[in-house]
Amino acid sequence: MNRDHISSITSSIMLFYAKCLVYPYDEMNYELQHLFRIIEREEVGDDQIEYIEQVLSVINVYQGEEIRDLREEYVSLFTFNETGQPLCPMMASDFNRFKMIKYDPWEAEELILDSGIPINMDEPVDSVINYLEYFSLLCEEALSGSLDTDKIHIFFEHHIINWIPIFCDTLYKRASLNFFKEVAFGLKNYLIAFD
Repeated sequence: MNRDHISSITSSIMLFYAKCLVYPYDEMNYELQHLFRIIEREEVGDDQIEYIEQVLSVINVYQGEEIRDLREEYVSLFTFNETGQPLCPMMASDFNRFKMIKYDPWEAEELILDSGIPINMDEPVDSVINYLEYFSLLCEEALSGSLDTDKIHIFFEHHIINWIPIFCDTLYKRASLNFFKEVAFGLKNYLIAFD
């Protein structure tokens, strides 16, 4: 992980993608636009422009989708079906259980829960949403000087890069709506660049 990428833009982009992966709700469009405006106000280097444009592309695609279709696709992708597994598991433990990766999420769960950093309790601790939100908050703490950047590096290397790009590949392959494909594409590109 390149320590130069630890910035408020990284924090905001990670939070943006986390919000894209919650169950679609009526005000989601406004929240995504709000997060984009926060990202836009940051001092953006030339190396970040591509990722900012990708965030805008995700919003534009979202606006072209019907909320009913987004909700149906969300359920189809992320909930257990008749085969006994989701099309795209959202939890690290499910990825491990279905042999899509060899990764033990229990250490990350312990780190997240012991940190005292608030997480989305509507989701299991090992959900991709909580990993991204937690990473976003770690970046903010590092920027304020209250956290050593080594902790961010360790969390990224041990708990993000080893399964979330695989999650993105799975999501891209199994999604039928462009919104979820754009989220998968943008998030994976950002994580790979961050690495």
